[in-house]
Amino acid sequence: MTNEQNPQIEVAHTREEMLHILESMRLEAYQKEDIHVITKDPSHFQDVKWDVNVKTHEVGNWVDQFKSWFTGESAVTEGLKRFDLTEGQTAYYAHLLEQGVIVLFAEH
Repeated sequence: MTNEQNPQIEVAHTREEMLHILESMRLEAYQKEDIHVITKDPSHFQDVKWDVNVKTHEVGNWVDQFKSWFTGESAVTEGLKRFDLTEGQTAYYAHLLEQGVIVLFAEH
């Protein structure tokens, strides 16, 4: 049983792995609108047919870069701040995203 108080966060290293994790989340009773797919490289989303309710996020974009000028944080870290993660989680997933992984975040 999934703990509804904590988000489920998974890491994918390939596009195929991302699609497999996405399907697993759906099977675990997450609603499509509760799933976020996060990457620094938007090419991971090319040619993938998304359900309109699955949210995709490119972190490190120009808006995040602009914010980072004022905060001193990396643009990827700024992009992750919208997900209400702990400081440690933000740093950890920012590092992974910089390395090119895809992060899938789901919460009820």
